[in-house]
Amino acid sequence: MNILAIGAHPDDIELGCGGLLLKAVREGHKIYMYTLTRGAASGDPAQRTCEQIEAAKFIGADTLWIDSFEDTKLSMNVEMIRRIESVINYSHADVVYTHPLGDTHHDHRAVAEATLEAGRFVPNILSYEMPVTKDFRPHVYYDITDVIDDKIELLSVFSSQQHKMFICSNATKGLAQYRALQSRLHPLVTSVEAFEVLKLGFGTDFCLLAANKDSTRVAIDYKNPLPQEVLEWRREVLQENPVLKR
Repeated sequence: MNILAIGAHPDDIELGCGGLLLKAVREGHKIYMYTLTRGAASGDPAQRTCEQIEAAKFIGADTLWIDSFEDTKLSMNVEMIRRIESVINYSHADVVYTHPLGDTHHDHRAVAEATLEAGRFVPNILSYEMPVTKDFRPHVYYDITDVIDDKIELLSVFSSQQHKMFICSNATKGLAQYRALQSRLHPLVTSVEAFEVLKLGFGTDFCLLAANKDSTRVAIDYKNPLPQEVLEWRREVLQENPVLKR
């Protein structure tokens, strides 16, 4: 499976779905990463670019793109959509992970909106959670218990950001443990990454979607409703294809 992870800044992808990507590589999936800025608003852009490259190597990504959009000044526009679409087309992505639509950071929101536009032909698009995300309502929980220490080591690559509380090991472990408790996956599952569904293809296997061969390590929360646009799209398809109702 081809997995594309998109982030506005260096370290966004790693914070949100670093554990999933680490496990996906080990299970033979191809990982593509696209970072839209060089993070100049939070440090030396040259250093942050080097850190992002090292992080991609640590994960084992097939390809990393680092673009040159201006940090803190992102807006969803035709050019951003075009560039994201070109990355999607190159990677032949089966699933895309990006920021939440309701993120408090405007750069993150812009990237999420542009990803949905660019990914109109991608069957599956999910949002990852970051420590600063508010009002996040997970639909999918993914077990990263066996790679949580690797995720901590991965995040340590971003040495220029270690002074920030949200990237420290305690914050990363704390959020993962909270989501593990919330997921009720299994008593032995102590660390989890959570995801919101932005778009979900029919017949999608959540275990495959989460790059996980073990179905006991993926949980779906039906209490949190899917986004309205997803539900409306599903209704339209069902009306046109009654056979899918079975």
